[in-house]
Amino acid sequence: MIPFPSEQDILVGTLVFLRISLLMMLLPVFGHKMVPAPIKAGLVGFLTLLLFPVVSKYVPVIEPDVVHFSFLAIQEMLLAAALGLLAQLIFTAAQFAGQMMSMQMGMAMANIFDPATSSQSAIIAQFVGILAILMWLASGAHHMFLQTLIESFSILPPGSTWSFHGWEVITNAAAAMFVLAVKLMAPVLLLLFFVYVALGLIARAVPQVQVFFVSFPLSVGLGLFILGLSLPAFMSLMHDAFVGLGQDLPMFLKQLSGQ
Repeated sequence: MIPFPSEQDILVGTLVFLRISLLMMLLPVFGHKMVPAPIKAGLVGFLTLLLFPVVSKYVPVIEPDVVHFSFLAIQEMLLAAALGLLAQLIFTAAQFAGQMMSMQMGMAMANIFDPATSSQSAIIAQFVGILAILMWLASGAHHMFLQTLIESFSILPPGSTWSFHGWEVITNAAAAMFVLAVKLMAPVLLLLFFVYVALGLIARAVPQVQVFFVSFPLSVGLGLFILGLSLPAFMSLMHDAFVGLGQDLPMFLKQLSGQ
């Protein structure tokens, strides 16, 4: 006979479900709009049933009060949103770098529909976004997030008191996002800067040269050529960012718990 769940099991299971479901919705790849909703629901339900017996022992007794439980539910959703934000910042850096490279190469008008954001985005931004997804899977970052999800219930169980020192990890990650974006687009932007300077000097020295008609194919061709040459460095930077994310997640949970 399967024992009927108690009131405490239902409350704890609901909190576990909220943390897992919102984190899966915000994670890269898993939370993509192209992933069918039944697959997401099945994965969340499977993880909830799988992790509940393991993590329930870490959860303190929850009072069956509507106000108190609502506060705990909001706390769980905020924690899942913070964990998902740390991963999305790296993808935002790649998207930002792709947009800037497209603008400098003169391809800002060549936009295509992005199903992830339901908006138009530059071709280069789409390309580097796909590379970031491939590096996310190749580096095993999705496994790292599942491990962090399990450890989060022992480090920071539902109902725990939060410390404000943990939010410093998010601010540092947001600052590191801009540094990563500059590193990713630096080769293309530096080359095109010198190309535009040279074209400006040519326009001043030889006014008969139609610089406008020369600059467009030159900037596009050289930009794509340098982007191809810098792809190994691009992949290495993305891999290091995902490896560093594996160190930031436990640090964030520990600092948020006051350890």
